Amino acid sequence: MTPDDIEHLMDAPGDRLPLLTPGEAGAIVALLGRLAHRDDDQLRRAALELQTRLGLRLPTP
Repeated sequence: MTPDDIEHLMDAPGDRLPLLTPGEAGAIVALLGRLAHRDDDQLRRAALELQTRLGLRLPTP
């Protein structure tokens, strides 16, 4: 799966599923932040986009 495929998945229509706890979502956002510092531009772009989307949905402490 390429980073472009990941972007298409993020934009796929459909209902949102409440599958993650706030802690799990926070861990994913942190992991995406680490991926965003890689040398692969496409991976970095996809990681930052998903990190932003998830981060906007997380409740602020």
